[in-house]
Amino acid sequence: MSSHQSARGFTLIEILIVIAIILILIAIALPNFLEAQTRAKVTKVKGEIRTAGIALEAYQTDWSQYPWGAELESLTFPAMPPSEPAELHLGTVLTSPVPYLQELPNDTFSNLF
Repeated sequence: MSSHQSARGFTLIEILIVIAIILILIAIALPNFLEAQTRAKVTKVKGEIRTAGIALEAYQTDWSQYPWGAELESLTFPAMPPSEPAELHLGTVLTSPVPYLQELPNDTFSNLF
């Protein structure tokens, strides 16, 4: 039996090459990941805009006008009439007993939430 055993392991050069390959793969994948996040946000905003448009049309159908200013908050309450009593349409059948929107959407691209 030989008393000399060779140590098996990786050399420093081999480890550095593996680290370099991993960093190159990360550099390739990271921009694609960030772009996918942006595309997901854009898709979310498109859906929110579509939902808001449907809510505005339902409000307009119920009250014969579009909400504006503070009345936009009324989209989140069930069947809220316009702010002026003279604008009420008595006998109007509402299209839905639930809120037009569950909540007003946040700005998806701001970092404030």
